[in-house]
Formats: sequence, structure tokens, C-alpha cells
Amino acid sequence: MLANIPATMPQYHLLVCNQHNRIKYPKSFDLPDIETARDAARRVAKVFMEVVPYWNDLSPNQQDEFRVEIVDEASERLLTVPFKEPGEALPAPEEGGPHHDRRGDESE
Repeated sequence: MLANIPATMPQYHLLVCNQHNRIKYPKSFDLPDIETARDAARRVAKVFMEVVPYWNDLSPNQQDEFRVEIVDEASERLLTVPFKEPGEALPAPEEGGPHHDRRGDESE
């Protein structure tokens, strides 16, 4: 019976990249669709930013160079996910009270 045959899901590979390197994430993912693969790529980027000790020492421009590429089984690039989305909020300062965004506060 065909109804009992499990459907195979596409296999996605993730590569952590910057302008100098492309490193394959050690695990491949069998996922139902590209949106689920995008979510996995975002999680990989988030963990990378949390565990790499020098991440906060990088300049914003250097951080912006990092991305996760999603490729299929034939190594065709399907999607590129930046570590930080454009317009992503700045992290709250660690000390000194609440963060105040001074854009638009210029006196006339």
C-alpha cells in the first residue's frame, strides 16, 4: 500500500561562512521545506554568536560578513541567511542603566 510508505524529506546542509571561509556544519538535516531549513540556519547562527568567545570583539562590519548558506544534496545553494538581519535591534548595554536610542533627539 502506498499510503504506508513514508515520504522522504529533502536533506539540507548548512555552511557557516564569512568572506574568508566556508565551514560545513557537522550535521545534515532532513527537513520538510526551505522555511524550516531557514529556521535551523537562524538557530545555528544564534548559537555561534553565543559560544564564539571573540564574537563581541568583532566590529559590526565584521559581524555582518557572517552568514549561513543552505545547500541541497547536490550542493546547490538554495538560500543565504545572514547572522544578523538588517535592522536587527542593538543588544542592551551591560552596564549603566537603560539604553536610550538618541536618533531623532537632536535639538533644533
